Amino acid sequence: MQLIPDQKSSKTTAIMLFVIAVILVYLLCFHWFVQRHREYNSELSGLTEQLGRFQSVAGKREALQTKLAELKNSQEDATLFLEQPGFDEAAADIASRLRTMVQDQGNSDCQIVSNQSVRPRVQERFEKVTVNVRMRCGAESFMQILYEMETATPLMLVDDLNIIQPRTRRRRAGVDVELAGALDIRFNVSGYLK
Repeated sequence: MQLIPDQKSSKTTAIMLFVIAVILVYLLCFHWFVQRHREYNSELSGLTEQLGRFQSVAGKREALQTKLAELKNSQEDATLFLEQPGFDEAAADIASRLRTMVQDQGNSDCQIVSNQSVRPRVQERFEKVTVNVRMRCGAESFMQILYEMETATPLMLVDDLNIIQPRTRRRRAGVDVELAGALDIRFNVSGYLK
């Protein structure tokens, strides 16, 4: 039995012990430090990329502000809004425009039965003016009026359209005859104040 190891194997054993000691020292003392720096490095590269995107957007700021000012100052869409200062005046103007459109058709088969302004329940960016309308009119005449409302300026939007064709019965020579009358039309006309 040999108490002292062989010289050749003792060198390799010493080298192996040294390598194991270095690995243990690295794992115990430096590994967390290296890992933390890797995480910081990846986070730093992500933040640098994000900063580059923010800087490119910030570089466009003046051009975008100029464009926004031009859009605010442009009067292209000003004619789409009602010109009246208040809700009641705007509702009266919508009703007046509708009466004028019906009169311009020149047909005696169209007449406005009633109109009533309705205030909006929900506050919007632009104040909405709505008028409930009930009229009697023929189909062809109403289509022309509807087209004129939708294409005129200021913008008048038609919604909640209900069309009913009432039937009337008359007795002729002992036989019931159904006659088609004018359409009973109900709808809402809306516009917006600036």
